[in-house]
Amino acid sequence: MEHQRGRIVNIAQHLVLSILLSFSSQALAQEKAEEKAAPAAAETASQEEVPAPQRSLLKTAATKNFSKPLYFDQLDNGVILPPMELEYDLSDGKNLKIGNVTLNEKNFFFALLPLGKTHSQLNQVLGSSEAAKVALIMSWPQSLMSHGTLEMISRTGTVLWTYSFTKEDQANWAKQLEDWRKGLVSKGVPAKALRGGIFASQYAIQDVESVKAPFWGQKEAFRFCVTQTTGNNSTKICSQRYGAKSSGKNVVMGKMRQDPVAPRVLVQNEEAKPKASVPVAADMPTSFFAELATGESYEFVTLPNKVELMDIADTKKSDTLRIVGYDTRPIGRSIILNPDQYGKLTKLLGFEATIGDPRKFWAMALKKDDPKIYLPGQGGGVFKQRFELNEIPRSQSRVYLHNQTPAGTYIDNVKLFGRKQPVAEVNSEQNSVDLNPQDPAAFTWNFKATERGKINRSYLNVTADGKAYKSYYEIFKGYPRELSGRFSGVQAAGKLIIMGEVAYNQWFEDLFGWQNYWLSRQRWGASFKYFQSFNKMDVSTTETAGIAVMTLDLKWRYTPGLWGRDETVGGMLSYQNVTFGKAVAPMVGAGAFWARSMPKVFDDLFNLIPLMRYPKWVDMEFIYYALPMNANVTLNAPMSLNFHGKVLWSERFFGEAGFGMKRYGFTDTSVNQKAELNTFYGTVGLGINF
Repeated sequence: MEHQRGRIVNIAQHLVLSILLSFSSQALAQEKAEEKAAPAAAETASQEEVPAPQRSLLKTAATKNFSKPLYFDQLDNGVILPPMELEYDLSDGKNLKIGNVTLNEKNFFFALLPLGKTHSQLNQVLGSSEAAKVALIMSWPQSLMSHGTLEMISRTGTVLWTYSFTKEDQANWAKQLEDWRKGLVSKGVPAKALRGGIFASQYAIQDVESVKAPFWGQKEAFRFCVTQTTGNNSTKICSQRYGAKSSGKNVVMGKMRQDPVAPRVLVQNEEAKPKASVPVAADMPTSFFAELATGESYEFVTLPNKVELMDIADTKKSDTLRIVGYDTRPIGRSIILNPDQYGKLTKLLGFEATIGDPRKFWAMALKKDDPKIYLPGQGGGVFKQRFELNEIPRSQSRVYLHNQTPAGTYIDNVKLFGRKQPVAEVNSEQNSVDLNPQDPAAFTWNFKATERGKINRSYLNVTADGKAYKSYYEIFKGYPRELSGRFSGVQAAGKLIIMGEVAYNQWFEDLFGWQNYWLSRQRWGASFKYFQSFNKMDVSTTETAGIAVMTLDLKWRYTPGLWGRDETVGGMLSYQNVTFGKAVAPMVGAGAFWARSMPKVFDDLFNLIPLMRYPKWVDMEFIYYALPMNANVTLNAPMSLNFHGKVLWSERFFGEAGFGMKRYGFTDTSVNQKAELNTFYGTVGLGINF
């Protein structure tokens, strides 16, 4: 039996080490991908879509090692944001222009026909049965709606049929179109021939008969309406009237002839001019309704989205600026500066991260002579944001930080190393700036970060060419310590043992101010654990005793970052002292750990439970103890394999749970006592970050 247990322990050890090495490679690959994906929001862009900022090699302060730009604070640098506006134009009656989006009968329609006939080449990638299925193709301007409930409404107002589709359904349809497109291109169909028709549709029901759509035998004329509701916000778009004729399995649908409709516009439920640009309140819903002469209608009741500005910079085009923001992406040509950089395997496994900065940074062009952007509302609609510009900071005045500048910290006054123009002056009203007397372009910024659990923004004043600008950088400040109490149930020697445990974990910003990237900064941590049994086990046929274990661990992260936020693997040294009856066995071991946010595939499952719909952090560790610290003690393969997770109910308070196996194998010759305990355990607890 003991031999068999030893084999199990050996297998477990090799398996865990293999897993850790595998994830080490994955973590390194992810780190490199994240570096590439970092939002160097003032510098990198697709110049075909968004002009790059002006950057002369002779004037920029950036170098190979200093290329992380600070942002210019726009509201403190002469940029004014007037109230947002609802801009629309229905002057000709047949084309509704809402912001920069046009709606008419050419881009808003429904079609009902066999799937194989929706494009002249599509049969090449469809099976015969799939091609014969009758599909309902839907098309409208993508910016107006992404999901909703489709209603088929008779002339008398009766709802004949409803069908709902989600954002995920729409995304799956877009993926299906892309797969068909790739398949046709591989068969020699020109890509430019795959841009219109079904390939420009927003959604389709590929088999309307399977969803019991009442097109067969339909005698009444009808129209389609799609409604999207988000909280108290809603938008609705309705088509012209259609009619259907059927014979057996065959069915056709076409637009009905109708008299022209008198176009009209309602703003805040009142008749309005056919063309206007109306200021709207930021905290009150805006309602809009428009009916086109061709019979279509579009309406919404929604709050506008606030524009979240990060930066404005000049570009190589004298008449164009480049604006950078986050969250709500403008309608029109823009690029995402920090797209997700997950590999195919990571996506397949569902191992995407679930903790971190959720903001998506975007960039787009802004014309100096008419500075404005268009943003979607919270539940539909399009709103215009104008900019009143004064003195736009020059890119040559921009300050750059070292490429290894951290995105997070545990402390206030963290040192950031930067470069500026040699003739420029920098100072901060928050903490301080230390200049380098040997290099007029170099400086050290003592960054102010006082709020834990939040992204901290600190400002740096830059004076160049006689003009002063306010720039800033953002760093997340984490909690370096955690303390928790746990109860464990341990199965050992055929008996259930109840144990209590106290655990303390501490991570360090650096080693006594040493800033070395590889050996010091955000690499080291230490932990202390002590647990003791509440009931006793058999030591011999005549003696029982409890067990108490104390461990001290020293950990080193392979990638720098914050515990509870940034994924890493690492190595560890562990000291363990086991007391079982009269036997005392101090020992030292080594191992490895892996920690990250809970993978999305598991996070989605846990989120089905309301109590678990919070950020979650998981870690695992394996330790093998090989060296006794007492000459009277000999070891027999003691080891520990732990899986642990916590759910962050708030920034500071968390619940935790774990499971694993531990082996206590040793002999204490001073008391002539031998311990051979193979334990399997589960644990729950509560803790606090501080």
